[in-house]
Amino acid sequence: MDLSYSAEYEAFRAEVRGFLEVHRNQAPGHGGNGLTWQKLLIENGYAARTIPKEYGGFGAEPDILKSRIIAEEFARAQLSPGLGGQGISMLVPTLLEVGSEDQKRQFIGPTLRGEMLWCQGYSEPNAGSDLAALATKGVLEGDEWVINGQKIWTSTAHLAHWIFCLVRTEPDAPKHEGISFLLFDMKTPGIEIRPLVDMTGAANFNEVFFTDVRVPAHQIVG
Repeated sequence: MDLSYSAEYEAFRAEVRGFLEVHRNQAPGHGGNGLTWQKLLIENGYAARTIPKEYGGFGAEPDILKSRIIAEEFARAQLSPGLGGQGISMLVPTLLEVGSEDQKRQFIGPTLRGEMLWCQGYSEPNAGSDLAALATKGVLEGDEWVINGQKIWTSTAHLAHWIFCLVRTEPDAPKHEGISFLLFDMKTPGIEIRPLVDMTGAANFNEVFFTDVRVPAHQIVG
């Protein structure tokens, strides 16, 4: 069995290696900044490679070997493979799968480019990671959801522009059901963020409180 790469893939590796040699000085830590580097990577198909162009990605067909080669060459060059985080790794795939067309066009591109930072509203004080036990509730009033409750261990909530948040919208449904996925701006009135300082003195986690937070009804996903 021959496990070596074909000529096509070796040519692709040379292409990636050449790109990194030419653009090294634009990478974070080498004279460039993260947002500019991310834009360059997307334009050349080294980040957001298989995200459709209409949503801000490169639009390539999935190819696991090319993805592996990209990862190998960026690691070899010790250069940043681009931005990550909860918005890119968790929200974008969700929107691609079940988001509305408007949601895809509004959120995916800015998230991929690092222009829109997200936090995740999942864990709660009495639920932890047992999402079926969450108590934060959303009540539909007219064309708005009214959110009340609390989240905890919310990474980067103090930096995030938006939150993707799980709330209980059907209180009479079985606990594993009746939960909705909402998107809302962290500057929405009624949101309070309290830092949680850990033993290092840093405050990367937060408590987030929602008091009559009003979210447009169309910002529910799925």
